[in-house]
Parts: sequence; C-alpha cells; structure tokens
Amino acid sequence: AAGSSSCPLTYADALQGARAALRHARAASKGGDSGWTRLMVELPLLPPGGALTNRIRPDSDALWPGGVTQRHRVAMRPLAEELLASFGATFLGTIDVGQMGVWSAPSAELTAVGFVADLSFSAFARLARGEYGGAPTRARHTLLLLNPRLSAAANIGQPWERALRREA
Repeated sequence: AAGSSSCPLTYADALQGARAALRHARAASKGGDSGWTRLMVELPLLPPGGALTNRIRPDSDALWPGGVTQRHRVAMRPLAEELLASFGATFLGTIDVGQMGVWSAPSAELTAVGFVADLSFSAFARLARGEYGGAPTRARHTLLLLNPRLSAAANIGQPWERALRREA
C-alpha cells in the first residue's frame, strides 16, 4: 500500500530508516521522555568493495581476513559516518584494539560507539562513566550503540571482573 514502510533493499535504505528512527528517538528525548537517551541500532554491514547503493547481502557472504579491525574500517565506519553526518558527528578514533569506533556530535549531544561486545565492555563502560570526557554522562546526552554484540550480563568481561558484570 502507498505510504507503508517496507524492508530496506539497499544499504542506503537501511541508513535512511535508522536515521529516521534516531531522529524520532531524539525528538522524544527533547520532548521530555528520558527513555530515549540510550539507544541501539543494528545496521547491515557493508561488504569489502561494497557501495551504499548495493543490495543488502548477508554478512556471512563477506570475507574478513583482517578480523574485527577490518570489519570496523571497511564495514562499520562508512555506514556510521553516513548515518551520523547530518548530526555533525566526527570520528574520534577506536578504543579496545581497533574494534570499537567512537563518533561524537557535541552540538547534537550525541556519542556513537560501534561493535561494543561482551569482552570489550570494559572500555565502553569507561567511556559511559566519562573517563574519556563527560559528554556521555549528561542526562540529555544520547549514547548510541551501533551493532552491539552483547549477550547477557553474566558474559560481560572476564570471569574475574565481577564488578564489571554488576555494572553491566
């Protein structure tokens, strides 16, 4: 039917839908609904050599001989930068062995982090606590996780990191 939403066919379509959802969440937050400041978005990963106009392919079709660092650089970073460009975000770098990219849009009160995972949660927790700067700790600041790989608090960090698991 005309006007109904549909499944995205291309990476650009997926970004358009994610951008619309992010704008909706931020509008709700500005309207006083505090439940919209901690968000997660799952984007289809751009395969090596892929373009935003390509049809979405299963991630299992892509080869990643460079591991998580290549997945960040080739698959996540171009998508995140396109998603966040309209918010004025800039790429700040990676934390935790080049896996988690961090983007900041100070004027938009937004920090985005890609690929937070069970074993890399410690670096993310330090960021969320303000150890890399106080922005994520502000009440109206949006903290956006891009393609998080989190399962359960019991799996966070190493077995001896009990305090980290409680924090998660």
